Amino acid sequence: MKQHSMVAEFKNSLKNPCAEELIDLFFYRPLAFIFVKSTMALPLTPNRVSVLAMVAGIAAGISLAGGAGKHFLLGGLLFGLSNVLDCADGMIARLKKNGTKTGRIVDGIVDYVASGAVYLGFGIGLTKATQCGDVHLPCNAWLLVVLAVVSTILHSISSDYFRNAFVRRLAGKTTIDDDEHRIFSEEMVRLRQYKGHYIDKILIMIYLRYLTLQTGKSRPAAHAQPPMVSAKAVVSWNLIGPSTHITFFIGAALLYRPAVFFFFTIVLANLWMIGLFLLQAVQKRNLHHLT
Repeated sequence: MKQHSMVAEFKNSLKNPCAEELIDLFFYRPLAFIFVKSTMALPLTPNRVSVLAMVAGIAAGISLAGGAGKHFLLGGLLFGLSNVLDCADGMIARLKKNGTKTGRIVDGIVDYVASGAVYLGFGIGLTKATQCGDVHLPCNAWLLVVLAVVSTILHSISSDYFRNAFVRRLAGKTTIDDDEHRIFSEEMVRLRQYKGHYIDKILIMIYLRYLTLQTGKSRPAAHAQPPMVSAKAVVSWNLIGPSTHITFFIGAALLYRPAVFFFFTIVLANLWMIGLFLLQAVQKRNLHHLT
């Protein structure tokens, strides 16, 4: 009975199991759940865990910058810890019900800072490793890092887009609204009724500006039909999601074989993404002919 209760609690800590990356669902999330359950009695808030994730990411970048095998080993482990903690902040918010609207913004900032530190340290470390002959690459280390970063961003944006479309369909939503803009605009109106909350107000103001730049509009975007995405398609897109990239990065760092990460990210994942886009286009055309 207790085991059943733990499984139910684990499911309640997830956003949507149907849309999770497999590596998250079966590895990072369970580890994060163990951390969350072990620290439930502590005054940990989602934002504090997010900061811990950022610190671990920065520490990973500093370690990777050393360039030696032992530095990559430690950097890979710290990056893994950062990703586990990044999973844990949302799980804490859902289980303790102490999440905030700005927590989502903080989580995004943490991801950018941690990833930026890791890839910067990775580039510095690879340069040192190639100069002393410990690592051999087909071309300039920084060129490969930039290509990997750009590829990872494209894969993350694409997988997130189709995953969110699938979640919307599951929720019975047939149009795409600018929910983020509406939610945070309403939160800003609510906060303006109170004194204080200055950090929250600043974060929301910056985020609303960011959303405006994204859409090119100061008001929520017009309704649009989300793409038809099946459960199998979501699983396929999740195979090149952020956590999958992180896992390949960690594995390459632990093995001191950065070429493994570059081959997956720049070659295999891009081919996979192109194939999925072509498949999506064919399915859309066939659906159009049927209607």
